[in-house]
Amino acid sequence: MVGTAGGVAEAAVRRWVEAGGGRLVLDGGLATELEANGADLNDPLWSAKSWCKHYNLSILSGFESKGFSKEQSENLLTKSVEIAKEARDVFLEEHSNQSTSIHHPILVAASIGSYGAYLADGSEYSGDYGEAGTLEFLKDFHRRRLQVLAEAGPDLIAFETIPNKLEAQAYAELLEECNINIPAWFSFNSKDGVNIVSGDSLIECATIADKCGKVGAVGINCTPPRFIHGLILSIRKVTDKPILIYPNSGERYDGEKKEWVESTGVSEGDFVSYVSEWRKDGAALIGGCCRTTPNTIRAIVRTLNQDDSTGPLSGA
Repeated sequence: MVGTAGGVAEAAVRRWVEAGGGRLVLDGGLATELEANGADLNDPLWSAKSWCKHYNLSILSGFESKGFSKEQSENLLTKSVEIAKEARDVFLEEHSNQSTSIHHPILVAASIGSYGAYLADGSEYSGDYGEAGTLEFLKDFHRRRLQVLAEAGPDLIAFETIPNKLEAQAYAELLEECNINIPAWFSFNSKDGVNIVSGDSLIECATIADKCGKVGAVGINCTPPRFIHGLILSIRKVTDKPILIYPNSGERYDGEKKEWVESTGVSEGDFVSYVSEWRKDGAALIGGCCRTTPNTIRAIVRTLNQDDSTGPLSGA
């Protein structure tokens, strides 16, 4: 049975997808690119460590635990969205005089990671939060960050790498309780191609997203490419909302050592070889997550353009 819980958020995402020619391309791994340019991100603050260094600001709980103020934390959240929007404006201005204008939408999505990402203890890849794993605790943890990011005016709120059903439920309730009017997406991660990393049913998790009118798209991120086909088919059983996928390179992350295990992933060419299949399966928003690069995203664009030139696909 396919869900029918449409709404303003879903309609907005569908308009963007249509404006993009039936698909949108998502960006790649930000932290991967920062590391490639010399940033040391082996820190509980993850890629936000770079923000601290260059702006002397912070983001909520993770930074407050290191002695930063709440005001500094909230300022950086706001600033992160502002910088992304400024970068978009610069890009559009630089390309305004070109013979080929930019027709597809360029969107800014504000990312909200899991409680486990704050803990930085590996639980972001297991969904096991122990005594902290209660609905009200998770809502209290995420509430202010969601409000500040929404007030900053991104195009989307990206709830990503969601490791368990309880956190998905917390997000859905917060969107309603805080009356967030910016479209959101829910993106889960899996390590077995059937369930999400906590062992919770992907179908049950996708159903939570489907029932929330504030959620405009549902999908998978930070998951090996070989699992994506089956996961898309599972999601399609319970929702008609647009499906997004942005897998990692297929490499394995060691949560205890906080490093990627070398030579366990697929090559860039192999990664991109999956793209046409994902599109046929029904994915409308496609990109990359950890260990993917700008070259990966360029290759995704080329593949999608080639597919478009040969005729419409079921995901269009």
